[in-house]
Amino acid sequence: MNNKNSLGGRPPGRKKTAKIEIVIEPEVKSEFMNLMRKEGKMASIEIGTWIKDYIKEMKGSETK
Repeated sequence: MNNKNSLGGRPPGRKKTAKIEIVIEPEVKSEFMNLMRKEGKMASIEIGTWIKDYIKEMKGSETK
């Protein structure tokens, strides 16, 4: 199945190797998921992007 309207995530051929689990209140999760849905985003992809951006930012601040 080839989906040309991919929402993002891992590039083809890349395997999911690990996961991070967090614990949050059900109300917080519900509100977050509703906001993601309204924006047409997937939570795991968005959080993964935030983490990658954070890593890049931290690596950049090490060299300053």
